[in-house]
Amino acid sequence: QDYGGSPIFGPQEVSSIEGDSVSITCYYPDTSVNRHTRKYWCRQGASGMCTTLISSNGYLSKEYSGRANLINFPENNTFVINIEQLTQDDTGSYKCGLGTSNRGLSFDVSLEVSQVPELAENLYFQ
Repeated sequence: QDYGGSPIFGPQEVSSIEGDSVSITCYYPDTSVNRHTRKYWCRQGASGMCTTLISSNGYLSKEYSGRANLINFPENNTFVINIEQLTQDDTGSYKCGLGTSNRGLSFDVSLEVSQVPELAENLYFQ
């Protein structure tokens, strides 16, 4: 497996539609430190800061309240971020990573949430 230089690996691009949910799986190197350290999902801002939205320490941001979780699977060296009730506001650049700060090992994930095509709406909600 070629991790493209990053020891953390995940999906580069995730797309979904409004109202749906996504599951994003991030892989990390098999070490006991990695299995036990903090896992996080953060949103990249224009300033280069990455704002934590959810972490394995139990932190959950207001905008994710009631619609997201982060689960570590140490036996697989993966953690999964589940986000439900997506809106177009969720479109953006994110990082999944590990470490005590958001400057740790990470992988860039781009999430794009589009509107339900109007033509499909009639079929979609029957």
